[in-house]
Amino acid sequence: MVKEDILKQHKQILMTAGLELATNNTNSLIEDDIINGVIEVPLEAMDTVKQRVLNIAKNNSLVLDSDKFNEVLISYKDDLKKEFRNIFKRRIDIIKDNYSNMNDDKPLELVKNLKKELVKFNKEAKKEEKQVLMRLVKNNLVNNLDLIVKNDNATFKKDATKFLQTTYVKQILETVDMKILVKDTILLNSLKEQIERFVFTMENSHLFD
Repeated sequence: MVKEDILKQHKQILMTAGLELATNNTNSLIEDDIINGVIEVPLEAMDTVKQRVLNIAKNNSLVLDSDKFNEVLISYKDDLKKEFRNIFKRRIDIIKDNYSNMNDDKPLELVKNLKKELVKFNKEAKKEEKQVLMRLVKNNLVNNLDLIVKNDNATFKKDATKFLQTTYVKQILETVDMKILVKDTILLNSLKEQIERFVFTMENSHLFD
């Protein structure tokens, strides 16, 4: 019974450490990579929406209402951040479920199973991301283009709409994909190292004799 209690305690420590790692990894993915790296870019000059829409306006000899444009962008980004946070927070639950179902005889199978689960989650999440982007781009940006120009211009609206609903959405999805790939790789490698240490301890500690 003592041996079983020690093993149970050891597994609980492993799960706690794994979930902490997964939580930190996921929060970093959301806040550092997606929110501050993709939605809120580090430099204003790197803001794709702002720069491209300004260029389209310039090509059509239009002057934008900067204050109104900023209001529209802030509202759009705030909504997008909220939606994306909700999507990716579920990543932690997937990892938690995998730990709960860990096979005592084959603990390293957890990493293999988790990799499959993350691939499945990422595929489903990308569909949600695209739906959210298309909806918010239309409702928050395209539908407010008339508010940010001082003169009505059909060509400007057509070109800006095309960019926002095609090129911009595609760029966001591709960039988020790359961020996820990096974070998934780091997470899986780190979890594998944790479990390998767990296995080593079980096989070499006299407490489990």
